[in-house]
Amino acid sequence: MKINEGLKAGDLEGVVNKRFSIDQYKSKMGEDKNILVLSFSVDGQAPAKDLERFAEVGYKSVLDADATPGTLEDGAHKVFIEFARDSSVVKNIMAFLEDLKKLTNIEEFEYTYHKGINATTASTETLEGSIPTTPEAYEQRINEMKVIEAKNFFDRYDMMECKFEESTMSVKKTGAGHDLKFEIHKFGPTTDIMKEAKAFKIDLDSIAECTHLTKYFGPYDITKTNENKFIFTKGEQSALVSKIGW
Repeated sequence: MKINEGLKAGDLEGVVNKRFSIDQYKSKMGEDKNILVLSFSVDGQAPAKDLERFAEVGYKSVLDADATPGTLEDGAHKVFIEFARDSSVVKNIMAFLEDLKKLTNIEEFEYTYHKGINATTASTETLEGSIPTTPEAYEQRINEMKVIEAKNFFDRYDMMECKFEESTMSVKKTGAGHDLKFEIHKFGPTTDIMKEAKAFKIDLDSIAECTHLTKYFGPYDITKTNENKFIFTKGEQSALVSKIGW
């Protein structure tokens, strides 16, 4: 076990959550397709800084480690640990986790991937099945997840075909005579999406466009912003899009 900064076995017991996330947060060091981010929750600023130093000083494979200066809503601190996305990344993560188990007395860590909520026990086998280890594999995985996310959000009645090409979504409704094309800017909680809009358009043309989209997609709450973007709202979730062609 690699000990540094005065840490010894058991020093982080009870303060590091056994569940961490992979690829949920963006990298500070470069593009996400090239760099993978692990995110740990830690109770207390001092142990969060200890984990940051442990990762950054003790492992050549760690590109960067950073503890958040402030607490989250649950009172915890986040520690972000970045690895190069390459053929060795699973081996590097497992080596780090094995040492972290000794510091925390955690028998098994578990992880969620990207925006997922269901946790999986961290092992070489499960990580190899979850983590894209090349830029091309990462972009393919993200594109697949975007399709699923868009399908679940927009196709309420399972009557549409959604296709993605980078950030462009093409939608074709069964029985409709034309396709709609949008650029997808953001998915997320309605409160976050609404912060993107400074003001809304309420002229007749904008109202007509929103009415057309409501007839096409169903009973969503659809508004148009002054930036010529549309906000689709379904309960607590919303999407911010702009039209490309229809």
